[in-house]
Amino acid sequence: MKTQITLLLLFISALSFSQNQNKIDLEKLKTKVVQLINEERTKNGRKEFDLDTQLEKAADDHVKYLTKIKTLSHEQSNSKKKTPKDRVYFYSTNSYTLIGENILFIGIKDHVYSNADLDALALKIFNLWKNSPSHYKNILDVKYTSTAICLNIDWQDKRIYAVQIFGAIEK
Repeated sequence: MKTQITLLLLFISALSFSQNQNKIDLEKLKTKVVQLINEERTKNGRKEFDLDTQLEKAADDHVKYLTKIKTLSHEQSNSKKKTPKDRVYFYSTNSYTLIGENILFIGIKDHVYSNADLDALALKIFNLWKNSPSHYKNILDVKYTSTAICLNIDWQDKRIYAVQIFGAIEK
């Protein structure tokens, strides 16, 4: 009987988790944020960012770490991944010599996000970075040529964490 109750509770928990995961399409949201950032770069005479899958691994690692610790930090406790540069070198074979990172978290509601809701959320994320001088400087820095953005949801605290990693190869 105990085993059946435990299995039932696990099933309900998994079902609840999967239902929450379908409430916000993170891939669509990420695409919208990248689009807003690239539009801002173009508007300011910069080239659009190349998206880098190796930078994405570093960003994904860090966004999951931030979600776990429930706070913002550019550093991790793992010495091999302590700084943004350490994380990029841990995951990347590219020779990035200049690395930057933007991070944030933003509150969300517990409902299914429509396309219009995703547009508004993407704009809110973009504006938080745009209205912060150091974050905006990273977005417009002409040296940075590549980027990756990763998002992760903390349903318990109703937050989305975002990490954007920038890379440049200086000659």
